[in-house]
Parts: sequence; structure tokens; C-alpha cells
Amino acid sequence: MSQFMLLIYGDQSKYADLTPADWDAIHGDYVAITEAMNTAGVNLGGAPLQGADTAKTVGQGGVVTDGPFAEITEVLGGYYLLEVPSQDEAVAWAGKLPGVSRGIDRIEVRPVQPWM
Repeated sequence: MSQFMLLIYGDQSKYADLTPADWDAIHGDYVAITEAMNTAGVNLGGAPLQGADTAKTVGQGGVVTDGPFAEITEVLGGYYLLEVPSQDEAVAWAGKLPGVSRGIDRIEVRPVQPWM
């Protein structure tokens, strides 16, 4: 088994058009896919992240700046850590995330490098 990060990048410009009902539906769909991952025994953890405007970036010499560096519409909004047999299976799970089918999120699927 290998571990994979599913990094959820959301297009902030598309979020502006969502209604409260849209948000409720998306939340419900995320709860359902998370429960499916848990039932399948592949979910090691994950969470949504607060907005990019709450971020701090630490650079060389400990210099701290607020927020992301670039003007971007897509920001990292959350993640899952999965343990599955292959990257193809991780990609299949990523394709089931509700923001993908709605066209508001893209998911980066990256293998976790064994460290120790």
C-alpha cells in the first residue's frame, strides 16, 4: 500500500456564484465521499483549510509574509491523505470529489515520499 495526498485546489472566482443551497449540497457530498473513504478503509485524514487570506508564508531567514505571493484564482482549500494500492486508485477517489464534478475544483494527486 502507498500513501497519496489529494490536494484540493478551488477556483475562488467560481465560488462567488454559489448559493447557500449549493454550499449545503457540496458539504453534504463531501460528507458522503469522506464516509465512503472511511468505509473503504483508505482515508488516513484530511480537512478543509481556512481561506488563503489567513495564510502566513515563512521564507529564508524566518521572514514571514501574509497570504500567498501571487494573484491567483485557484488556491489550496483542503486535502485528504489516502492509503491505497496504486496512484490509479487515488486518482479514482479524487475524481469522485464533489468540486470536480461541479467544475469548481481540481485535485492534485501526489505520492507521499517515505521519509523514515
